[in-house]
Amino acid sequence: MMNNSQKGFIAPLLIGIVLVMIVGEGIYFYVQNKNFQNTLAQQKTFLQNTVIATTTVERVATSSAIIATSTSQKPISSKIMSQPAPIAPVSQPKIVSTTTLLKNQIPSVVSVIATSTANIAGYPMGVLVLKYFPTTTVNGQEMIDISVTGDWGDSYTSTRQKTIDITNNLIASLEKATTYLGYKNSSAEPSLDYSVVKTVEYKEAVPTIAGSYHGRLRYPDYNGILTSNTICDYVDNQNVKEVWIFAYQGPTESDGSPYLNIDESKMSGPYGDISNSYRYNDMPVCNHTYRVYTFNYQRGTAEAFNSWGHQIEAEMGYMNQKLFNIFEGPEGFSSHPQVTNETGRCGSVHNPPNSRADYDYANTIPQASDCLDWTPDGLGATTQISCALWGCTDVSDTNNSQLNYLIWLWQNLPGMNNTKTYQGNKLRNFWDVHADFDTAAKNPTLFQ
Repeated sequence: MMNNSQKGFIAPLLIGIVLVMIVGEGIYFYVQNKNFQNTLAQQKTFLQNTVIATTTVERVATSSAIIATSTSQKPISSKIMSQPAPIAPVSQPKIVSTTTLLKNQIPSVVSVIATSTANIAGYPMGVLVLKYFPTTTVNGQEMIDISVTGDWGDSYTSTRQKTIDITNNLIASLEKATTYLGYKNSSAEPSLDYSVVKTVEYKEAVPTIAGSYHGRLRYPDYNGILTSNTICDYVDNQNVKEVWIFAYQGPTESDGSPYLNIDESKMSGPYGDISNSYRYNDMPVCNHTYRVYTFNYQRGTAEAFNSWGHQIEAEMGYMNQKLFNIFEGPEGFSSHPQVTNETGRCGSVHNPPNSRADYDYANTIPQASDCLDWTPDGLGATTQISCALWGCTDVSDTNNSQLNYLIWLWQNLPGMNNTKTYQGNKLRNFWDVHADFDTAAKNPTLFQ
């Protein structure tokens, strides 16, 4: 039996053990609760920074995209697979932002510029794609708002897919077109290598300048559009050389003016606006040159290529108009050799070497031309040229007389590894001009 002193010792011991258990349990619950709170905080941060992702194709069956739906007026500037963008407040206008990887799904937009062209001979050409889809709901389906576009009211889904298809088809066509004599040289490589750096989709009308701008009503606010998309960051830091704006153009107004008074192409940079436009010089000026094209998503790849081609004509003319006229034809870009009964050269965007009028891409009647042996110092060996060389029939968006002709035309432009000379001067790769305009413009010439 325990004596009184032992009993006196046991009581405090038991009380101490109970206190330790209580304190320990409290510490345990505190730690667990703290961990739980930390977990909740991490989950909250994760949810705030998570982009709702699906997959799309923005680069001829090679690229994937992360698509984020947001209500922010400004595009989401998310870093792909690194630091997702926060979900924007609900009170802002709707916008859908698509961040697109470059080739081979490399996970960083910044680093991809330096690494995506390691095994490619051509110049890397980054593209920022902007799309304007004013939408409305009709019978429960999201549609393009025809009251805004004037004449286009298809579904949002089909219209959006059409712009993706045109983007992919145009990239493939441009690379094919810049492959010098690619129609007969299977080992030739493209001089220009295109990739989409980012795509941003707005579910709203194209922003326009209020009132009359240089006498033009309903003129897109190109400066505002590009400023809000931080264009100079893309141009100076992410190798963006071109901006492709997908929009609508609408019917011609009663006064004969366009419904949306777009410019097919514009340019901005250290050397100003050398483009197929009125050359207002009204876009943000970055350290490097970039071009902006406005494509009508009611049309197709050929029409987008047509707009791109006119920009090339402007740039080549700036470098050496006389020499470029010799490439195009007897009267330059306006030549109609079958009307003037002259020997054709290689033609222009609107006029093939056998043209009778503008857009005569499917003319089956042949005309003598030296394009297949183009000799700028004189006249090369002539052959009878017609649409039989590029295709006379309109089968699809990617196989029609206009698109096939434009590819054929630009494949004849002196490109990589050409051996042409003019007045004793070796001709450069003419695509140097479009790929690196700032370097070329320091000494405007088409010679090496």
